[in-house]
Amino acid sequence: MTNVVSFPDRVRGFAPARLIEARVALQASRDELGRAVGLTGQAIGYYETGARRPDMEKLLSIAAALRQPVTFFLREGRPMPATTGTRFFRSIGPKSNKLNASLDVKTKWLWEVVDRIGKLVRLPEVKLPSVDRSPGATSYSDEEIAQIATATRRLWGLGDGPIANVIALLETNGIIVSRYEMGSDKIDAFSCWVDGRPLILLGSDKESACRSRFDAAHEVGHIILHHGAAQEDLNDKRIRDRLEEEAHRFASEFLFPRNMFLIEFYSTRAAHLQGLKRRWGMSMQAIAHYAKVLGAIDDSQYVLFRKTVTKNRWLREEPLDREIPMEQPKMLLKAIKMLVDRGALPPSGLESENGFSLEMVQRLCGELPAALAPVGPSLTLLSS
Repeated sequence: MTNVVSFPDRVRGFAPARLIEARVALQASRDELGRAVGLTGQAIGYYETGARRPDMEKLLSIAAALRQPVTFFLREGRPMPATTGTRFFRSIGPKSNKLNASLDVKTKWLWEVVDRIGKLVRLPEVKLPSVDRSPGATSYSDEEIAQIATATRRLWGLGDGPIANVIALLETNGIIVSRYEMGSDKIDAFSCWVDGRPLILLGSDKESACRSRFDAAHEVGHIILHHGAAQEDLNDKRIRDRLEEEAHRFASEFLFPRNMFLIEFYSTRAAHLQGLKRRWGMSMQAIAHYAKVLGAIDDSQYVLFRKTVTKNRWLREEPLDREIPMEQPKMLLKAIKMLVDRGALPPSGLESENGFSLEMVQRLCGELPAALAPVGPSLTLLSS
């Protein structure tokens, strides 16, 4: 009897889709990746289509070039659910295709982490105010936005004072927050709904905590105000600009309620604006712009303030930017730590199941603090 030697198939033990994701996340072409690892773009194409698989020596080079653990390329990822809503806000136009695809991949990775953890841990319920619109309404008035911002604060148990930690507040109310490299200085934040839960990705390279807080509040505005917007609407600049302005107004009203603003704001002097910035966690420029919108200062006063900003080189870095600490997401990392501590996940965390190393999860979910402070929601392990 003749012995037949059976060889393994060409892609078992290697997930071509993960290679595509990792490359797209870094906005690299096949040729660019090939040059980085001493291959042709065509060879990378063979790996991505599954026609061939890389040997371990090449896979190590590819993993290093794409900043992923080798295990990432050995585990199949899960497809995104069909219930993915409008993505706010992607850059528009043919030159933005790589950036948009990169953001979609990062959103998919974050959802994979959330989906896995959500099967083991009772994540906080999504608590958002309902918004009743009259039939045919296409925009929000300033008064409507102010009322919705107030309703959001009340639903979340807030009065009209400063918010101590915006990210912890969002996580407590069921919004998933991540910090990740955006790959472009044109986008500060990004949000969407996936499978009934809102996700916000904040740029990890922004050095101003106050501007980052505003970005987070801005995305909450999109999540609440524009849940029903269609993706194709964003191709119309007029609609896109209107939605951006509405989310911007929501962020201002949410972070610094106008009744308090009109009491506490009375000068554009640097010392006064710095004090308001320290108290309310909003940048000096955002405060001055809000004052102009509310009519607390006129156009000429605002122009003088802008000249002061330019003269002092505050456009990118204002006073206090290096003093006020950056808020970090903690909920997902706390959940993973709890699951590992209780034996519901292996010590490697999600690496053995999803191929996500701890370093990658930290990049997706936030910095792992030296001691997980009791900030944010409490988590309950689901019974098996």
